[in-house]
Amino acid sequence: MVREWAKRCAVLAALAVLSSCYVPDKFRSELRLSRYGDYALSFKGDLLYAPILDDYRKHKVNPEDEPQRIENIRRDLARDIAFRKVESKGKGRFAVEYERAGRLERMQLIALVRRDARLIAMRSLDNGVIVINANAMKPSDAQIMAEMGLTMEGEFRITTDANVVENNATEIRKFGNAKVYIWKIENPLSPMPHLVFLREDDPQRPLNPRASEAPNPNDPSR
Repeated sequence: MVREWAKRCAVLAALAVLSSCYVPDKFRSELRLSRYGDYALSFKGDLLYAPILDDYRKHKVNPEDEPQRIENIRRDLARDIAFRKVESKGKGRFAVEYERAGRLERMQLIALVRRDARLIAMRSLDNGVIVINANAMKPSDAQIMAEMGLTMEGEFRITTDANVVENNATEIRKFGNAKVYIWKIENPLSPMPHLVFLREDDPQRPLNPRASEAPNPNDPSR
């Protein structure tokens, strides 16, 4: 998914940074967001590891080394405790379940899978804006995926009561006082999720101050 994905994986056969590339498929993912920035992100489906898929395509996978390579990929994912399940389905495809919850700080980036391999990212800005983005894929990258026999199908939802100012959802539904924004991903060129909202201040739980505003414990006037 994403510009970031496209930049890192533009030529699957050539780039060393492919070690950080995962492709989602056959998935359902949901992000629950409060207007204060609390979140709960879940993902259930398949993740495909692009570098080894390209090696399979080029017949570069040594049967003797294959089990260890697959185990190394599994461990790479499992080191994040948010992955509740990581099981190999063979040929570089893994069935995963992911759950993460928390609250976005004043300025923070949260990413699935991680910062250097983003499928979906949440970024909070100092001005109160929170942006959710998935990486869009270029047509040339989609063609490479097709040549490798890969697909990208699934559904992503954001349920929120926030003041949404931008979105490109496929469908929007009412859900009590909230709305559900739905993206149906049918192929690598489907519009990837994008949503922006303005965070409200929670008087019961104020955000940590900016670094420049934090009290200095060494200040003699305190």
